[in-house]
Amino acid sequence: MLFTVLNGRKQRVVKKVKHIMTNKKQEYLALFEQEYLSKIYGFCRLKTNTEEDAEDLSQDIALEVLKAIQKGTEIENMNAFVWKVSNHMFFNFLRKKKYGSSAYLTDVFACDDNVEEEYIFKEQKELLHRELATMPRDYRKAVVMHYFDGLSCEEIGKILGKSAGTVKWWLHDARKVIKEGIDTMKTYGEKSYNPGSLFISCTGNFGANYEPMSCAKRKSAQNILLAAYKTPLTIEELCTELGISAPYIEDEVDFLVENELMKKVGKDKYQTGFVILPGQNPTVFNKIYTECIPEYFEKLISFLESKKELLASEKFNLAGFSWERLLWVYIHIISDIAANKYKSVNNIHIKYADIPMRPNGGKWIAFGFDNSKRATKVKWEKYHNYDGPCHKTKKAFVQGFFHAYSGSDSSVFFSLPDEVFSLCKQIIKGEKSANSLSEKDKYFFSLALENKLFIKENEKFKQTYYFVEREQRGQLERLSYEFYEEVKHIFKKAYDIVLNKYAAGVPKHLHSQMGNFLSNSFSAFVTCSLFEAKNRGMLSEPDESKMWLSLFASEI
Repeated sequence: MLFTVLNGRKQRVVKKVKHIMTNKKQEYLALFEQEYLSKIYGFCRLKTNTEEDAEDLSQDIALEVLKAIQKGTEIENMNAFVWKVSNHMFFNFLRKKKYGSSAYLTDVFACDDNVEEEYIFKEQKELLHRELATMPRDYRKAVVMHYFDGLSCEEIGKILGKSAGTVKWWLHDARKVIKEGIDTMKTYGEKSYNPGSLFISCTGNFGANYEPMSCAKRKSAQNILLAAYKTPLTIEELCTELGISAPYIEDEVDFLVENELMKKVGKDKYQTGFVILPGQNPTVFNKIYTECIPEYFEKLISFLESKKELLASEKFNLAGFSWERLLWVYIHIISDIAANKYKSVNNIHIKYADIPMRPNGGKWIAFGFDNSKRATKVKWEKYHNYDGPCHKTKKAFVQGFFHAYSGSDSSVFFSLPDEVFSLCKQIIKGEKSANSLSEKDKYFFSLALENKLFIKENEKFKQTYYFVEREQRGQLERLSYEFYEEVKHIFKKAYDIVLNKYAAGVPKHLHSQMGNFLSNSFSAFVTCSLFEAKNRGMLSEPDESKMWLSLFASEI
């Protein structure tokens, strides 16, 4: 509050001033306290070398403004008045300082008599540069061409493809914008000094250059998307929020609009076009784990045990895995298919056929996690080893979870060519022999061996991941739908938990995408169930030859 920046005698003076103020004066005081006090300190911190000097100067400025208010000074423009007082007090501060203790200002000291005049000239020049830096593109170009390059309105119009009258109008508006800006104690937004962090992924197939993920690798792009998420912003507003000049912001915004991560809203504003939720927050996961998983897990294990004879049979278990090893896959795939059934039945996600094609060949809907505020790691690490799932559907249907045990992450999965999984399928089905491959196939099989999709034991190659043929995959889907009928009420409970947590934070124009994104939380049913099964000793122990414990592959 106001008086926390004042101390000692000054604070007592201000308290006395406040006590005798009229209603009008109280209005001035409230406006000053709410809108300008923090800006004054920021102004002083920029102008001085130390926090102590900034505090002293800000106290002097605040006291001077309060004295003027108490005297009944008529203040038509509080902004201009505070700015004038601040500069006046700052110049007094400079005069009291010896040049040696103000080395950062020695370049503006022409002589003892014109400290203020020289500083004002330098300050006004810097303010002009600041206003030009954040000015809209057309205004900025017109000002630079007219006042810096000396071109006439007619000449500028020919270059920009506009009439001379339009250029004159731009210059008129630009002068007005510059005057208002110079009279304003403008402060940059939080993202100018404390930038956020945005992680982007997508539903569907990414583009030729890994869009949308590749579109926001830079901090500038990430913070533009974060800043314009809930409220559309102009280029000037984005400049102020990020503390970056307009030419660079315009370039980033044009790129994001071109790649359909942002949309132009109205004439001059832009808004992020995909859902962003808080990242690294274990609250929802923990609540689903506490309120949904106990009942769900018991039903899942009971269901799988009732189908054990079928699921452990040779048709479903081509690799001859133990039941403890098979549970890594069946917990994963039955839960994932059942959860997707809930999404489909309740129409809470966008079907693949309805996902739009993108400019660079992709077919995706982006979603993001705002990782600006790091969440505590309490109770999150226990699920971390079972995070997922990931899908890869082109020449072979493959999906899986990736565990800390593997020493790798999902990037390994996506970096493997589709031909690797296709070749592995042919070897598993006996259509090709691992000992007599073509030179091309030998290369792909070497990748399979390198990534432990196959291992060599007793001079024989042995698959380490789960694979079923088309017919058995269909049977697994039907079993999953049967299980879904037993647990659909639990899925609803989990989705209600997610909606209650996040729905209010999603802008209305993105509500059509919201279910598609929020329903990703259903991965908790796989993640937490694997965690439970591992804790109860129901799963085989992982080792270096079992990187792909939950990997599920089949014919499409």
